[in-house]
Amino acid sequence: MSQSIRHPQILEIARRDGKVTVDQLAKHLGVTLQTVRRDLTELADSGKLERVHGGAVLPSGTANIAYEERRRLNADSKTAMAKACASMIPEDCAIFLN
Repeated sequence: MSQSIRHPQILEIARRDGKVTVDQLAKHLGVTLQTVRRDLTELADSGKLERVHGGAVLPSGTANIAYEERRRLNADSKTAMAKACASMIPEDCAIFLN
């Protein structure tokens, strides 16, 4: 079975089951474990899957944003909310935020 046929099948199984394993794919596709590992590596390199121990999963679609970037994100809205909250605190009072 050629790679051009295997890759779409692997992705279809991953979408259906949420994950794929090397052993499961080797049996299903009738190829060696090494062939499956190579396919999963290629799919991971292209961003279509993420490799995990013994197989692969679909990419999460989320990414962590650096702290400084998060601070700048929606800065005007954050400042407006902070001012609105501060205006509700009576004079001569202290608050603790956790």
